[in-house]
Amino acid sequence: MPTVTLNTNHFNLDVGGFAGFFGGEEAVSAMETVHLYRARRWTGWFNTPGSYSVGKHYGQLANSRFWNGMFPGPSQEPTTYIGLDGKSGPVYVASQSGTFLKQTGHLAYLLMQRCKDQRTVIVEGRKTRPNKVTILELQDIKFDADAETSLTIRARDGFHKHVAFFPIAVSVATCILCAWGNDIYCFSLILLGILANGISCFVIGSASIVLQSVAPSKNAPPGDGILMDGNHVIVLLGKEKNVLAITQGAFQLEYKHWSDEDAEINNEYGAIGLCSLLLVVQFLTQLLLIPQGSLFGQVMFLTSFAASWAYNLFLSSMDKEYLQEELLAQALNLSEDHMKTYKLGTRTTAAVFACLALQPNCEPEEWEKRGFKPHEILRQFIPNDTHVWAVWRDQVLEQMRSSKSESALQFLDLEACGDRTAAFNDVEKNLLSDLLLDARTAYQ
Repeated sequence: MPTVTLNTNHFNLDVGGFAGFFGGEEAVSAMETVHLYRARRWTGWFNTPGSYSVGKHYGQLANSRFWNGMFPGPSQEPTTYIGLDGKSGPVYVASQSGTFLKQTGHLAYLLMQRCKDQRTVIVEGRKTRPNKVTILELQDIKFDADAETSLTIRARDGFHKHVAFFPIAVSVATCILCAWGNDIYCFSLILLGILANGISCFVIGSASIVLQSVAPSKNAPPGDGILMDGNHVIVLLGKEKNVLAITQGAFQLEYKHWSDEDAEINNEYGAIGLCSLLLVVQFLTQLLLIPQGSLFGQVMFLTSFAASWAYNLFLSSMDKEYLQEELLAQALNLSEDHMKTYKLGTRTTAAVFACLALQPNCEPEEWEKRGFKPHEILRQFIPNDTHVWAVWRDQVLEQMRSSKSESALQFLDLEACGDRTAAFNDVEKNLLSDLLLDARTAYQ
């Protein structure tokens, strides 16, 4: 039987063909966490795969004629491009100022998602379609001293910086081993990868996350209102400036100008363009020179890629939306003690419950002067205009005007409706009785 031998004298892995493409999506996703964790920008010193994908992706941020020619694509703000903005928020209805926003922004969306994940207090009562109502007591936002409507947010700490030692150590070790094995090509390419990714992380992550709000009127009424997203409602209680930060505010990434502003390529994003160019050059260099390395050097190069890919996979698996929610809660000074979520059995119970939570601390005669219109709030929940719903709304409003006491609910009874139910049939009377029972549940 002939002997089969494996001759590796001329064997070549030729990993350069996929050096820039392998792990591209994971590398881009991992780079999106560079602003969300403290010290993340300092932990990019490893030879990572996907350099071409990262360079092409972030090169589009360098908005100028020069960089647009090198990295064509849509021109977007960095916050939208990396996912810190762009989501549509729920409807907002103010209870006193008269503000109505059919669509809010990214911060309101994040707040709604956070409240949806809250533990709920189940309210006993009739059940049809459950609704959740979160009562949120907004705290005073401490804006920066030199700006009335902006707040620089300090990124949260995390254990990622300890995990980052693994790909860094592997990249450095493989680089040293290539130098020890006299493989100048693989040694140089691993070192180039370490420097290119480290510099890119440092530059792209150099921006500060800022909560940018709008200035309220000096004589603005309280900003109390509701955010409505299907079967979940958030009741916002607080000053107008704090509510505006949620309903009209946004995250922004602030990069410092790195050179003369008047130069075409020297805007605040020009450094990102240079880093993207460096990553593309790294890819082309690896593509050309990796085949020149020895088998041992190519194995070392591939080993550094594998370790870095595993770390990128770890970063990309993190819930970036949750991290943004944490940043928002930090900026708004919110904790679990400031929000409480109730699960109510019907839409009508939720409507009355939210309306009671928004009721100003004054006599009913002053409601109109303050702009509080409970009738309109109830309509936002249930716009039905049938006779049964009209009588129900009137009874709820009469109850709200009469007393805030839970023990005196004389208007939330079918007999209290008087002659207005004379023309109702049995089905309509039973429906009204159920709706009034829902209102009593909200009070109790």
